[in-house]
Amino acid sequence: MPRSDRISLISEFERIRSSRVITFFLSDRESFPPNIPGMVNQMSIEQQCSIIEQVRAIGKNKNIDLVLYTRGGATDSVWPLINILREYGTKITVFVPFRAHSAGTMVCLGADEIVMTEISELSPIDPTTVNQFNPSDPANFQIRYPISVEDVTSYFELSEKRAGIKGEAFKVEVLKELTRNVNPLALGNVERVYMQIRRLAHNLLTLHLKDTQKIDQIVKALTEEYYSHSHFIGRKEAIKLLGNWARKPQKDEEDILWRLYDTYVEALNLSKKVNLPEYMGDEPVKSIEITGGLMESTALGKCLKTSMDISQRPNLPPGVQVPMMVAPGPGLAAFRGISRVYDFSIQKTGWATIEEGE
Repeated sequence: MPRSDRISLISEFERIRSSRVITFFLSDRESFPPNIPGMVNQMSIEQQCSIIEQVRAIGKNKNIDLVLYTRGGATDSVWPLINILREYGTKITVFVPFRAHSAGTMVCLGADEIVMTEISELSPIDPTTVNQFNPSDPANFQIRYPISVEDVTSYFELSEKRAGIKGEAFKVEVLKELTRNVNPLALGNVERVYMQIRRLAHNLLTLHLKDTQKIDQIVKALTEEYYSHSHFIGRKEAIKLLGNWARKPQKDEEDILWRLYDTYVEALNLSKKVNLPEYMGDEPVKSIEITGGLMESTALGKCLKTSMDISQRPNLPPGVQVPMMVAPGPGLAAFRGISRVYDFSIQKTGWATIEEGE
């Protein structure tokens, strides 16, 4: 569906809501094999420039609505996004047709109102950290294992509550055992990020809530009390936790929200899993352009695109060489039944303005 059709739906939403609307969808498209560049994208500080372009294009308004779909991302992207929206809008409403996980949930915390469908999902905001001090994957030292804040605190709770390790001397031994496997600086970073997340969530909520006890309750629940970052918080649970500033959509809002959602699912191919062996066939190299995100208003359209070349080769045992007489391209057909190794050469990636007719 071209941008002109999406503009029509956004315009209808604005008419119903007496607002200006910005849509922000980031792809979480499944692929085989996983981790194909560009298929899954997260919130990042780089998107700040696109948000600035959008609010400058639509101008200052009493009501600004953000229609959001994301699996999360960098927490340092949240505060700038909310502050930019609040500089241009008196009331900020976030519509969540389906997923607004992690950093997406934090964006919701900074809104005056959250509107959720029956399948909407928020999530806990307990952070997972990755930096140069984290443990490395033995198979690839360039890959660092992420560390969950809740895993670290649960380790100490396990030792004391379940294993019955009491006394300061024993607690020191528990800490020593942990630091034998994890760099102390990585653990220090876990604590720093934990405190930063709590402070950020508190500051976001104070933008529109005055009840400090309620704010503390929400922050504690989202950072500590769900025990799993994969616990998804549905509408009923969200309303119970957050209060009446989270709500279900009105009938006319719900109809247009679903139509918008379906349009973006189609535009980003979110319901279609990418099968790379099928796409590549026996071609040694193919080019591909992936649309990994859309941020739009009636005034401006931005898309996140990744262009790359994909090459493939047989995944042969160590020491086994491809015979020189096997030509590239059709020659790969001789290795059917043998798994392939894929290499990705990214030529271009980033947010670009959608041209007329796209």
